[in-house]
Amino acid sequence: MAKSLSARIAERVARKKPAGNVRNRAAFLALRGEVKQAIEDGWPVKTIWETLRDEEKVAFSYQAFRGYVNRLILSPSANGEGTPQVVADQSGQATPRSVPQSARTPAEWKPEKPAATGFTFNRTPKKEDLL
Repeated sequence: MAKSLSARIAERVARKKPAGNVRNRAAFLALRGEVKQAIEDGWPVKTIWETLRDEEKVAFSYQAFRGYVNRLILSPSANGEGTPQVVADQSGQATPRSVPQSARTPAEWKPEKPAATGFTFNRTPKKEDLL
């Protein structure tokens, strides 16, 4: 007698490899503690990623790694702190930089009045501007 559909589905799921992004996220989550400690020690995110890639612990791109760092380590929901973000500087080295305190707490933040900059129209021209 043929196997039931449920049994065939269970066999297929057991044989099938998880999607790339699932494996990548799982690999990052396994290393999250080490990555967080390295960031707290002051190491640039790019250097951390290069080391893990050379050790063949991660097999995904630097951009994906930076995204995981932002979402799973530096986001306010992950650690209850402000909103630091990884920012790449001109040399390509990404380092965590904190957002100013005024941007962290919207309840306490009071908008500043913008300074008068740019063009303002005046209907009556000045004589010195015409020549």
